[in-house]
Amino acid sequence: MSPESRRELLQRLLIASAVLFFFLGAAFLNPHPGAAGEPASPKFIFIFVADGAGTTHLEITRLYSQHAHREGLIISDRILGGGFLGLMTTHSADSLITDSAAAATALASGCKAKNGAVGICADGRTAKTVFEIGKERGMRLGLVTNAEIYDATPAAFASHAESRNLFSSIIDQYLKLEPDLLMGGGREYFLPQRQPESRRKDPKDMVSLFRKRGFNYVTNREELMAARGPKLLGLFSLGPMSFETDRNPKIEPSLYDMTQAALRVLQGNLARGFIILVENENIDNAGHRSNLAALVRDFKELDRAVGLAYEFYRRHPQETLILVTSDHETGGLTLAGKRRQIVPGSRPDPLSELIGPERAQNIQVSWSTSGHTSQPVFVGALGIGAERFRGYQDNIDFARHLFALLRVENRTAR
Repeated sequence: MSPESRRELLQRLLIASAVLFFFLGAAFLNPHPGAAGEPASPKFIFIFVADGAGTTHLEITRLYSQHAHREGLIISDRILGGGFLGLMTTHSADSLITDSAAAATALASGCKAKNGAVGICADGRTAKTVFEIGKERGMRLGLVTNAEIYDATPAAFASHAESRNLFSSIIDQYLKLEPDLLMGGGREYFLPQRQPESRRKDPKDMVSLFRKRGFNYVTNREELMAARGPKLLGLFSLGPMSFETDRNPKIEPSLYDMTQAALRVLQGNLARGFIILVENENIDNAGHRSNLAALVRDFKELDRAVGLAYEFYRRHPQETLILVTSDHETGGLTLAGKRRQIVPGSRPDPLSELIGPERAQNIQVSWSTSGHTSQPVFVGALGIGAERFRGYQDNIDFARHLFALLRVENRTAR
């Protein structure tokens, strides 16, 4: 072989090696690539909703965690600190002040809805939800809340109704969609009309119908801790579940307990992947009541549940996306100025107990309303595709980013 031929052969080998190295390197950096160089699609998606929470709610909970537990928050330190932070506007289609139904519809379906509607866009479309698309992809699904399981936020991810109050219809649609697990309160609408505790207007026994689909049914913490199997229905109260400050641990599981059980169920078949929604409704309920102590304790409990997702992420960092957000702010909560002297006989100020007397002595808590506000809410994102959620966006972008990561368009449902 002539020197020219050897040089030409060496050049070709070098070029081929460089091309091979490039593609091997790309595969190493992105072990779950999409088509045509698209970014990886998350296999495991956690969506945590701190219902009614604003940035002040988060900050006072962080201060409480430092004072009472000598630790930070997973949400602030790991999800926001190690991932991406965004802000979302929250207005609905017909009001600057959204309700949970319209807000959750935006998060789940990527369209603006009128207040009171779940899964129905303002133009009348029934846009598919993130859960319905996940079901089409063969992913496992989980709904976890300490509200009634048919309340606005979980309902918007798994059903379509012109009114959030059509509880029986929403539950019927749950049975049709058949998520792998549902946990929360609201047993009264699963019972047939003939039972004294029922609030249904028909003879359907929804518990029996779910059992026939293979669901393990549990009603208290002890049963939940022992529950096994691929499908789980947990109904732990007739109506909404208790504040963390009032919860009887022998009867009601905590949000952490339910999230832990959900992961135990969903990890039974990791090959399919999963989407899980975990909502703490009691943050919103406490805001409506201007109950700072209950609000902070429930926000801390949500943080504990997020910690379970973070540990899962550490084991599956190339396949997991964790999202922590809110649907709206409740209460117009602010921390400002020097706190006023407490009038004898008035309601005790919980600040000293929550964040310590030294910090509390120069701080005043103010609530501007007992309702919702138009304040933007935070979104924290960590993992595959997390960078999409950073910056100042609208709440409909939340679902649209998830659709893009799942590589589907937001299509109209049947």
